[in-house]
Amino acid sequence: MALAPALCAVPGFVVFKTWLEATSLKAEWSIEGPPCPVVARPSPMATRRHKPPTTFAYHEATFTRSFGGASCGSVPESSIWPSKNYRVCRFNNPGAVVVRAGGRATVFEPGVGRPATVTVRRGQASCVIGGWFAY
Repeated sequence: MALAPALCAVPGFVVFKTWLEATSLKAEWSIEGPPCPVVARPSPMATRRHKPPTTFAYHEATFTRSFGGASCGSVPESSIWPSKNYRVCRFNNPGAVVVRAGGRATVFEPGVGRPATVTVRRGQASCVIGGWFAY
């Protein structure tokens, strides 16, 4: 009988822990800022360098950046039942970022020297100028 309360508390603890982790991830990867300009193709200023741009895949999307580094995370859609995730990548100084997701390419140009945070949710890419990723 003394074991019954402990057995009842375990599922509640697991649900609380899952909710806490999902809520923390959402807070960590949510960045507020002005939207990145969307352009047809990157400007020469945003792509001028001695090396070709860097492309990498992260789950269902590919990202091509002109400069700097990137850090990506997978964030739960729901804090209550986190079974689906969306992707967020932070760039410290991308110049321009080409995101390929959901069958289309979107070119964001936050500007040289400016950080950017790109979110890919349900095949749609969005970008804000801002973030605190340092490389």
